[in-house]
Amino acid sequence: MKFYKNLTFCLLFAVFTPLFTANAQTTTADSTKNWSSEGQVGLNFSNVGLVNWSGGGTSSYSFGAVLNYKAKRETEKAITRLYTEMAYGMIYQDGTAFPLKKTDDQLVIGGDYSYKISPKFLATISGDFRSQFDDGYEYTVDDATKIETKNQISAFFAPAYLNVNAGLTYTPFDWMYGTLSPVGNRMTFVTDTVFSEKYGLEPGETFRNQNGVNFKLGIKKEIVKNVTLQSTYNMFAEYSRLGEWVVNWDFLLDMKVNEWLSCNFATQLIYDPDVAVEKSDGTVGQAIQFKHALNIGIVYRLHQKKDKSE
Repeated sequence: MKFYKNLTFCLLFAVFTPLFTANAQTTTADSTKNWSSEGQVGLNFSNVGLVNWSGGGTSSYSFGAVLNYKAKRETEKAITRLYTEMAYGMIYQDGTAFPLKKTDDQLVIGGDYSYKISPKFLATISGDFRSQFDDGYEYTVDDATKIETKNQISAFFAPAYLNVNAGLTYTPFDWMYGTLSPVGNRMTFVTDTVFSEKYGLEPGETFRNQNGVNFKLGIKKEIVKNVTLQSTYNMFAEYSRLGEWVVNWDFLLDMKVNEWLSCNFATQLIYDPDVAVEKSDGTVGQAIQFKHALNIGIVYRLHQKKDKSE
């Protein structure tokens, strides 16, 4: 476990060092001209309190925290991008055996380097790391006894994914890009062999390496003033199994109310043919995983450029 935490620290250090260095060097013309960055730190909280409520329900408290940061350096010949996305949320519900439950948990670190072949075509090398911060559990209630039990299904670095790709990027518009990587590599890690088979590894294994082809489609556009749509669709298939694709689709609608208040609606869709999922009917097998979240809370925007008209 210590090795995996050290590896995550190194990845975080590798991302944040150039980010803060780029923004600290404001005295040089090149850094101001070539580097641009944006980010936000958000906190949200909600509470439902019920006392003698005839309609039924449960009192609850929930909170969440989000950190997103992106940096971009563009020259005449190349574009470098670095980014990180972190989120964590919990809910406290009265009257349950396990009142404190995790609702959100995400750790993403990535970057890419693109060499400009022409105004719309670029040769791209990219990589990203995905995992979570905390243990994850499934909760079930026995119909007869009404007793709630929990079963651990994930942990820090269980699973964790490291993806490295090389290919060609096409940018038809400044707000859209598509990257086809015929040279792709997907590595899967688990810290405990108890999770091996659940995440597509052989029994007793803690690491899996897959070579294949990757496709990524990205969109970021302000559809109306202060409302931005972001979408990243990623597909990976192993060379020996080109008919079975691993899909990860992130969608975000970000609505800026004012300088400090923000509202966003986010979804994530995952399909992995090697991951066993417990379905709503109680069976276990291949299934589409889907998550959605509506967040309203206080947001501090990093390196924000204010509109002169405001």
